[in-house]
Amino acid sequence: MERVVDSRVLHRGAFLEFRVDTVERADGTRATRDIAGHPGAVAIVALDAEERVALVRQWRLPADAALLEIPAGGLDIGPDGTKEDPEQAAPRELEEETGLRAESWRKLGTFYSAPGFTDELMHLYLATDLRPVADGRLGPDEDERLILEWRPWREAVAAAERGEIRDAKSIVGLFWLARLKGEGGLAGPAEDDPADADLISVRYRMSTAELVRANVALLRFSTGVRVFGLLALALGIGSAVLVGGDLTAVLINLPFVLLGIGFLTGWFAAPFAWYQARRRPDLVQAETEIRVSERGIRFSSPQFQGLTAWATYRRVHDSRDFFFLDTAMGLNQVVPKRVFSASELGTLFRLFDRHGLLKAS
Repeated sequence: MERVVDSRVLHRGAFLEFRVDTVERADGTRATRDIAGHPGAVAIVALDAEERVALVRQWRLPADAALLEIPAGGLDIGPDGTKEDPEQAAPRELEEETGLRAESWRKLGTFYSAPGFTDELMHLYLATDLRPVADGRLGPDEDERLILEWRPWREAVAAAERGEIRDAKSIVGLFWLARLKGEGGLAGPAEDDPADADLISVRYRMSTAELVRANVALLRFSTGVRVFGLLALALGIGSAVLVGGDLTAVLINLPFVLLGIGFLTGWFAAPFAWYQARRRPDLVQAETEIRVSERGIRFSSPQFQGLTAWATYRRVHDSRDFFFLDTAMGLNQVVPKRVFSASELGTLFRLFDRHGLLKAS
């Protein structure tokens, strides 16, 4: 992880913010990151009754070319600084760019467009049952010049494969459509598949106290930390005994004893977790949604969005207050038990046990 220790805004426009962030790595070294702050955007794969995809062609100055893309647009920012809901932005952008409205909507997923330098999160939708807007159509922005083109979906996918469509969100959307067509996934909404049905759906926010307790509990799971704690404790007590055990020797070696106890109990992590929570309350205390199905666990939060399949998990630590879900990449997803009802906890334990993940801690 990299911790932001300083942020300098170079320019704040109507839509984008350009800044230089100074980050500190785990080893204490520092570096700078050039960041383009972005409110996020929506992109729409619009499919009509004739199996054609709506595409718009517009001039893109950075590419120095007129690119063919699926309809898309940024989330509006309200006067109070709040972001527009993607569920509202998607119909608006479809109507503005194509003059169409859709009766059926399906969210396909979210992805970062270029996480190396921007935090833009793209929300991808499938729109079907299309109809043109007769009266009161929303038009494109004043500075937009768009040409609407229709292509059979197979031809659009082939154009992306040939490199004729070079826009990333459009390639993602068209390939996603091709996968759905190949799997018969457009016969109905995703919820029609029993494996995709939500067995559990909860929303929650973690408090600062919960974050501290979670970090303390997590530190106890590390074998390396426990070994280090035992060594520090043995060094402190052993040194005091060897030099005679008087008050001076005890005071000199007391820091080693306290350090050992701190690592063994996990409380060594408490001040660092508290500092991080106080420093970024917008992330730590942000609302998180969890949806559990037979396929896996879908998280939606500022730090992570997406489905983690059961096969991706290596084990689950069951502590008194939390579940720690350890993935194959070593990333622990922390979930407080309090957010689940007794029956939901029973469902979770059944799924954990079925996939051989449960480890009592």
